[in-house]
Amino acid sequence: MKKIFITGGFGYLGSKLALEAVTRGFSVFMYDSLIYKQDYKKILALIEDQKKDGATCRFIIGDTRNTELLKASLLDFKPDFLFHFAELAGIYICNENPSYTSDINYTASKDVLNLAEELDIPVIYNSTSSLYGNQKDTKLLNEAASLPEPTDNYSKYKKMMEEYIAAKRETNKNFKIIVLRPATVWGVSPRMRLELLPNHFTYCARSKGLIKISEPEAFRAEIDIDDITLCYLKIMEKSQWPKDIYNIGHHNLKKMDVAKIIQSIINCKIEPIGNLGDSRNLQIDSSAFSGDFGWKPENSFENTVDKVKKWLDSNIEEIERSNYAGIINTPLSEWYKII
Repeated sequence: MKKIFITGGFGYLGSKLALEAVTRGFSVFMYDSLIYKQDYKKILALIEDQKKDGATCRFIIGDTRNTELLKASLLDFKPDFLFHFAELAGIYICNENPSYTSDINYTASKDVLNLAEELDIPVIYNSTSSLYGNQKDTKLLNEAASLPEPTDNYSKYKKMMEEYIAAKRETNKNFKIIVLRPATVWGVSPRMRLELLPNHFTYCARSKGLIKISEPEAFRAEIDIDDITLCYLKIMEKSQWPKDIYNIGHHNLKKMDVAKIIQSIINCKIEPIGNLGDSRNLQIDSSAFSGDFGWKPENSFENTVDKVKKWLDSNIEEIERSNYAGIINTPLSEWYKII
């Protein structure tokens, strides 16, 4: 039985991984500071309801900057793997909080990895495909593609962490760590995020009957959250990780094409608008991970839209009544601009 420790365990990715892990009989430790005020009791109830025999789920409300608490938790739980998801996620929140982003996404993240190295715990670290920035050529980018200088704090500190990890590998060849550069993850999670582009477009179609698009011809890479969760499970199954860095994605679509697919499922209008300051334009090649780990994404884009729509059908009145409490990372002032 595998034991996994998840920093950011009550986040969008962490809660989904925890839920899937307990359905497979794994033991999970969720470590989270709850900076987004998510309803962790509701998430825990869902996870407890899905546990298989032998699975356990523990949690602690803690900040990754509290290295004493983090170390004590790791020593007590003795995990087989550490998934480090506890970073601020998204361009808007990182640009709005530069000092906090530096503390969490760089200083504290280095401390998390240092503890894992000290305690000999293999690490799965999520970087981001946003590092590829605004590409001028229409082509798939593999992991060897050159990275432009970051134009936002989110990508800035992800790149710095990749550099820190590379340097750490040079000094300790035995430290086991894999870096993933995921596409935009979307779909349904115990802790939802509505501002992720396809989730956001689906929400706007369902709630407003209108999808507003800036830079409609720009490409984005996307992946269903169920498919990336399968990636994490595949990584734990393999004793050796052939490469240090992998792209993880499925669909490479223009933003206008994303909107049109959603429009084919949910009756709505599409309206191009001015640039909102997010200049990303990229397509990624994930064949290296597929080949090395025997992974194949299972969800069509339409299938994920259907899942998000069903979730919205059941929850839309509550999320709007609560003013989107706990389900977006983007500051509300920015969120209202795009809905």
